[in-house]
Amino acid sequence: MDELTPGIPKSEYEQRRRKLMERLPESSVVVVLSGRMKSMSANIFYKFRQDSNFFYLTGFLEPDSALILEKKGSDPRGYRMTMFVQPRDDHNETWNGPRTGLDGCTDIFGSDLAFEMDPTVLASHLKSLVPSYNHVYVDPPVQPSVPRRLVKNGGGGSGGSGGGNILNYLSPPSTTGLDLFSRKTDFEVVVKMLGDTRKCHSLAKELDKLRFKKSDNELRVMKRAGEVSSLAMRETMGFVRPGCNESQLQSVFEYHCSMNGSQRPAYVPVVASGSNALTIHYINNDRIVQPGDLVCIDAGCELDGYASDITRAFPSDPSGRFSKPQADLYQAVLNVLKGCTKLATESQGYSLSELHRRSVEMLSVELRQLGFQLGTSTLERILYPHYIGHWLGIDLHDTPTVDRSTKLEKGVVVTVEPGVYVPIDDAFPKHFQGIGIRIEDDVAVGLDDNLILSSSSPREIVDVEATCSRFFDLREQNLESGQQPTRQRCST
Repeated sequence: MDELTPGIPKSEYEQRRRKLMERLPESSVVVVLSGRMKSMSANIFYKFRQDSNFFYLTGFLEPDSALILEKKGSDPRGYRMTMFVQPRDDHNETWNGPRTGLDGCTDIFGSDLAFEMDPTVLASHLKSLVPSYNHVYVDPPVQPSVPRRLVKNGGGGSGGSGGGNILNYLSPPSTTGLDLFSRKTDFEVVVKMLGDTRKCHSLAKELDKLRFKKSDNELRVMKRAGEVSSLAMRETMGFVRPGCNESQLQSVFEYHCSMNGSQRPAYVPVVASGSNALTIHYINNDRIVQPGDLVCIDAGCELDGYASDITRAFPSDPSGRFSKPQADLYQAVLNVLKGCTKLATESQGYSLSELHRRSVEMLSVELRQLGFQLGTSTLERILYPHYIGHWLGIDLHDTPTVDRSTKLEKGVVVTVEPGVYVPIDDAFPKHFQGIGIRIEDDVAVGLDDNLILSSSSPREIVDVEATCSRFFDLREQNLESGQQPTRQRCST
């Protein structure tokens, strides 16, 4: 009953805020804006997801809110907490559900002060508050999208965030916290005030240092997320057959995640059959699986605020068997995964960048044994062009300001995901051409060992083949005995 969000008690959110404020110098104030509802079309909205840092500090899951933390040595807590939230509104709540309200902010979420969210009132509050502090910690977006202003001579180039991009003016980026200030005067005052480089500092850099190492509670939530995604991956392995559409496999995975408690996918999954797996971030997911295809799925759920991220490659053949080239290449990648996972402990002193170098060395040895002729930079430029992994947590690519050269520590969660992608090119052995394989686990780093959060997802060849063939065998037995199939299958 003490959990503010599933798995995380109220006391831990208090501890997070306290640790943050203790890190900051005297005369500091923190300003964090919540996420906003994002429109899909007209008045139809996407499912809301809270801003990650706002969630980390509060556990509050409602949009259009603000958090202000003031470092005050005179306060018994060491800081004062103020929240601006949407007030209770009977008419709105009839349509959209109940709100926490002002009393909930103080009674449940521990706020010292709570005010109704009115952008003009919040802007006025900030104008009176910010000048009295020497250090302001905030992360305004690079280019807030409201009001829609075309900044002349803006940089950014094609696809960038420069204000001069006509596409950003006519069709602005998705909404951000500062878009709350829709009145032009409020907007410009707040942007100017929170963008003063003389006294404003990056909040993300400070919070990433805290978010980098997970608490025991966080690790338990992430373990559950890994187990749910692993179960969904097993079910998807048992579902695949020639004639399936990649989108059906995606649906099977997401269905089982949702049925086991996941609130949403952690990202748009990669469901790549055959040569589609050569595209690392392939997300069209619309091809029909062909006989003999290897299917590579990179997918994970978000559960109670934390992400999982798993990749598996498995055969589509009804027998559940890899072909000889597929098995050889798969085993090579698996050997690298297992080798790098063993190194992911605090006592061995590796950084993520050093772990990547070892993965390159290991994969080079494995591929040469399979007959690959590897020229200078061929491996990293063509066959293995991505990194060994990334930090994982509330965000899929968690704590981005933490450098890859940072040593692994107990409590850190990292993905380990070697891969190999052999293009159709005579420079490489013909029987491997067109095969793309990536195998990825989520690893919680320990002092002398580690915990694989995705361990319930089969990865050894014998286990993958058994999982892929098991459901097919059960289905065939049911059909022979005249029983209805135990699960719906796509047609072959």
